[in-house]
Amino acid sequence: MSEKFLEVSKMPPAEVFKLMLGFIGPRPIGWISTISKEGIFNLAPFSFFNMLGNNPPVLAFSPAISRDGKRKDSLINVQETKCFVHNVVTKDIAEVMNRTSEEFPRGVSEFEKVGLTSLPCKFIKAPRLKEAVINVECELNQIISLGDKPGNGQIVLGNVLAIHINDESVLDDKGLIDSKKLPLISRLGKNEYLDFLQTFELPHIR
Repeated sequence: MSEKFLEVSKMPPAEVFKLMLGFIGPRPIGWISTISKEGIFNLAPFSFFNMLGNNPPVLAFSPAISRDGKRKDSLINVQETKCFVHNVVTKDIAEVMNRTSEEFPRGVSEFEKVGLTSLPCKFIKAPRLKEAVINVECELNQIISLGDKPGNGQIVLGNVLAIHINDESVLDDKGLIDSKKLPLISRLGKNEYLDFLQTFELPHIR
């Protein structure tokens, strides 16, 4: 068995980024909808996304500074309006989710561009996505900047205010998610995604 050693400080950041995407995963996809101060809806997927903490429940996503030094619309909108929605990505809407990753000019709504349907939230101004099985309303907790250079992440933390389950068939008899009925997908490296395959259980240990 051969071994390869990589000293990250001596590598181009883009090369490290592409390599790590291959072994940090599968990564859940945060499909984040926001609203600008002008009232324009935005929708974009982020694979730097997860749940952090449970009291209060907090979701986090991290839009990076672009190659040309610009901030993503999702970040600007959250800074302006202090809220966002996570829309759960399942296999049936994977293709349209991918289309919303295109970088449209600021002021253009992905909802309109790709033909998706917005619905109002209960507590926040940002829209939720009708086509998603589950929507999670979040109020901004804080934004942590990891720098202002291209590639630097901006960690957006949001307190979960409400959860919309648009199809109760994904719930089991205890009101919890039945993973066999919610065909989640996740992100791998390159252009690869992980399809819903099979589940297995391990005993819970404390």
